[in-house]
Amino acid sequence: AEKNIPYIFQLHDHHVVHYGKDSHVYKENLAAIEKSLVSLVPAKFLVDWFDNHPKVRYFAHGVNNEEFYPIEKEKPTNPKLLMVANNGLGGQAGFDRKGFSYGIGLAILNNLEITVAGPYNNRHFFNEHLWTLTYPKLNIIYDLPNTELLDLYHQHDIFIHPTMLEAGHPNLTMVEAAAAGLPLIANWELETDFHGAWRAPRDVFEMNQGFHNIMENWDSYRSKALNTAKELDWYNRTTELVEIYKELL
Repeated sequence: AEKNIPYIFQLHDHHVVHYGKDSHVYKENLAAIEKSLVSLVPAKFLVDWFDNHPKVRYFAHGVNNEEFYPIEKEKPTNPKLLMVANNGLGGQAGFDRKGFSYGIGLAILNNLEITVAGPYNNRHFFNEHLWTLTYPKLNIIYDLPNTELLDLYHQHDIFIHPTMLEAGHPNLTMVEAAAAGLPLIANWELETDFHGAWRAPRDVFEMNQGFHNIMENWDSYRSKALNTAKELDWYNRTTELVEIYKELL
């Protein structure tokens, strides 16, 4: 903006909500929006959060269905749960924004194996929630290379994402998991549909209802998840982005 270069702005920062509208981070992003040609936000609630600013519009995340794809898989007898996230909030690295404790609680309730994968930063969560480490079927993976992420999805059966605050709805891991053929138990904004997922708040018992519903309707959830990923394919997202560019010409 200072160099008078026209730009399109994309906002992915949940801190604009966490710190509130009087914060520097909100005002800084609002300034970037006001000086842009158009600004894209991957959550519908963020359009309202910026008071329906005329330059702000919803633009969903997408997924590369050639990079993330399913494998043949029968309904599992003992499904393996998976969480992929970077936990923490507002400088509190141990804060459970992503809901690891709820996912592990669901695994404990059903005596299931669960894997939590993410950056080394996640060690702060486990150091502050030592009870989680007593569960023998918990696997923790730090700093998994992106080249091994697809295999991780394929090695598991249900994706768990009981987050409390995101700037993307759905976020990237949800669409990646869906593209890999995993049904989901997740928490995301009410304004957005995500077929193939059971919507559950951060409540282990409601998540447990979702788990049993998925197991009773396995093929349906898996099929819907794959269809959602196809709808959000990068080709479709790019096509829509090109139309936005055309509007600005």
